[in-house]
Amino acid sequence: MHYRIALAVSALALAACTEDLAPITKTWTETNAALAAQVAELSKTVGELKAKAGGVAMPSADDKDGLDLKAKLDAAVAGLEAGVADAQKLIATGGTSVNGALAQGKVAGVQAAIDRVKADVAGALGKVKTQLSTVEGLLGDLDKHAAALAEQAKAAAAAAAAALAPPTVDATKAGETDYPNIRFKDGSDELDLDNPATRPSLEALAALLTGCKDIAVELEGHTAKAGDAKKNKELSTKRAQAVAKHLTTVGKVAAGQIKKSVGLGGEKPVVEEPEAGGDAEALKQAQARNERIRVRIVKPCPAPK
Repeated sequence: MHYRIALAVSALALAACTEDLAPITKTWTETNAALAAQVAELSKTVGELKAKAGGVAMPSADDKDGLDLKAKLDAAVAGLEAGVADAQKLIATGGTSVNGALAQGKVAGVQAAIDRVKADVAGALGKVKTQLSTVEGLLGDLDKHAAALAEQAKAAAAAAAAALAPPTVDATKAGETDYPNIRFKDGSDELDLDNPATRPSLEALAALLTGCKDIAVELEGHTAKAGDAKKNKELSTKRAQAVAKHLTTVGKVAAGQIKKSVGLGGEKPVVEEPEAGGDAEALKQAQARNERIRVRIVKPCPAPK
């Protein structure tokens, strides 16, 4: 009889010590679902940004700033993916901790485990959100960089077009004007009509002369200083004569409007030419500038009354 009473008392004591885990289990289920939803939503945003970043074209090899921005963007996107993976892992490992606490049967222990999971995941998601801002900023920087390059290219194209344009000449005033874009085949007096600047310059000069029958000009041919001075003078003379012939045959200019065509070789350079063996590009540019046709208006067109 006493033995049975003792067993009953022990059973009652054990029941009194067992805690109700149903509410805390429900809390964990809801928390786990909420955390997973947050990670899924952030993962979707990361995927969208990754796709946008993937659409950024690789900068050219000489675009150092662009390559630097692209490398930072790629690294930041990789960091986003790693951050999302860390958050997912924290939920999984946190679930294991919560389940272990549930097995111990203590509500307080389970709650502490849940709180740790929430804090760890929140920290991981916070880092991902910060990284998202970094990626968005880099995408914006790359857009600005691309726009700046486009403007530079536009300006360069405009400068190139201006460089090819023939000079503007006032037919009513006597004076000299260089036509550096009337180009010739290398070492020859043959007009380089395949050069995109040659024809427009010849056409502009022809228009100047045919626009006023009273105007008269002299043509001077000039070469670079390099080479034999006598041969350069002969070549420059032939080039001036080639321009005169083109103007009268193709441009329909009256022969009497061109008073003479002479060559001065490299005697009157407009820019100094660097010594050979120095800056090759500077020398090339200087020689190109010195090789020109100079037009001198000796009889201007009467000014309109």
